[in-house]
Order: sequence, then C-alpha cells, then structure tokens
Amino acid sequence: MQKIFYYMILVLLAGILLPGTGKTTAESDTPRIILYTYYRQMGWGDRVQIGSIDENGVLRTLSGHDSDLKWPYKPEEQLEYLSQTDKFAIAGTLKYTELFAAKSLIFHAEDQGSRSIPAACDAGTEKSYAVRYEKDGSRAIVLLGMSGDDFFENLDPDAQALYLLLRRMFPGVTSYAYGPDAMGPQGFEPIPFAEFTGLDADTAMNSEIRSGYIDCEAGYIPLELTEEEKTGLLSLILEGKVTGKADCLMSGGDIYSYAFYDPDGSFIESLDFSEGLLIRSGCRYYFGMP
Repeated sequence: MQKIFYYMILVLLAGILLPGTGKTTAESDTPRIILYTYYRQMGWGDRVQIGSIDENGVLRTLSGHDSDLKWPYKPEEQLEYLSQTDKFAIAGTLKYTELFAAKSLIFHAEDQGSRSIPAACDAGTEKSYAVRYEKDGSRAIVLLGMSGDDFFENLDPDAQALYLLLRRMFPGVTSYAYGPDAMGPQGFEPIPFAEFTGLDADTAMNSEIRSGYIDCEAGYIPLELTEEEKTGLLSLILEGKVTGKADCLMSGGDIYSYAFYDPDGSFIESLDFSEGLLIRSGCRYYFGMP
C-alpha cells in the first residue's frame, strides 16, 4: 500500500515539477520529442539512422538513404522533422520508472562539455540530444555527446546518464561510436566513494554508526547494525566507487540511512540508500566495488 501511495505521489510531482511532463497525448496529436540520437554517413556511403524517445516514453527508429530522407542539419529543424514524419517504426516503450527518471535528468541537464575536436576522417557523425520544454513554450536543446569525424563529450553527469540511456535504447544508431575502438564519449568517470561523499576512511573507521529505516508514513525507525553490515559499509567507503548518475527523483520510502558520529556524540555525516542507489543532494547514483 505504501508503494502504491508513493508512485501516486510521483505521478503528481511529474506534472507539477517537471516542465512539459504534465502534457498528455490527448492535448497534442504529436507527442513532443525529449531525447534523440542519430548517425549520418556521407563520406563513403549515403545513410542515416535515427532513434528518438517522446514524452510518453515511446521509442521510434528510422533509417534510410540520406538523399531520400533529407535529414536536416540543425537541431531545431531536426525536431520539426521528427514531429512531422510518419516513416518511423515503433521500437518499444520505456518503463514508467525509466521515463520519469529520464525526465528528471532532462530537467537538470546542462552543457558542461569539453571542446569539440577533430577525431577521425570520413567516419560520419553521431550526435545525441536532450530537449527540455520550458513553461513559457520555449525549448532548450542540450547536446549530450558527439562522435565520428568530431568528438564532443558533455561532462555534466545528467547529460552523461541520458547519453548512456540512448546508447542502451538504440545500439544500432550508436554502435559505431562504441565499437572496438570506442571513439565516442566515455561517460561518467568513476569517483572514489570516500571522495564523492566527503567521508574519509579514518573518520569512518573511528565513528559510531547508527542505522535506520525511513518510512514515508512512520518516519525514522532505528535498526540494529550487524557486524556484517558494518564491514560491508566500511569496505564500500574504503574501496568503492561512484560510477554514474541514475536520476534526480525525490526519494520516498525504502530508504536505509547510516549516520556517523564522532566519539563525543557529534554528528559527522550520513549515507542514505534507496533501491540499491546512493542518495546525494536529492539525486541518486550508481556505485560498486572494484
């Protein structure tokens, strides 16, 4: 019952907090594109491959000769093209949780990229974009990454998570960049767990650790910390790494918290986890051991 209530709240928040996400298909004949990726080759061929995700989570693909499809070059024109063409094939639908997570990342994504540099010759061009629709009707188009003849990597963790999603959803489009030579952007650089959380190993080893469960209705419930649990937690701090950003959702229920206190009882830091993800500054991150 708690989980049902939690997801009902998420549905409401989707319409309130995320610009453009409250619009339904009934309000528009053509759902708006929120993510898309494409590969164009004109050096030693004549082909275009496109993959897009709309605001309802529907995945569409399109491929063919560039001379036939006449795929535009500018992002604004590409979005108009995607909204008007009927040549796409339906490739599936994102799960609701994946769609909501993607929208939360799009809401925060920024261009923090590195300089675009020449990378190859006649390799074609692969580009991926996120589209954020503002309340005033305008839209912001964020370049997530580019590979092929030129290379561009957006260093924003939100952008990297979205680029990873597009790679996973449309491997036929991005496979060139992620073949044996791995020419494309490499994504989130793993960060030592201690460095990311600011909780150094010595402090953790000499702290009193109190564990608890945060229930969305009952609040904080203290739990007994087992030796096995403590050992695993310290090992994570000593050797673990944060490997990527998952979403920027407001986490509710199923949160396990570990609070660290110094010998005199003063609070130092806490580590919170939800569904196997680390919660930090209102967002959730993947982590793991070497």
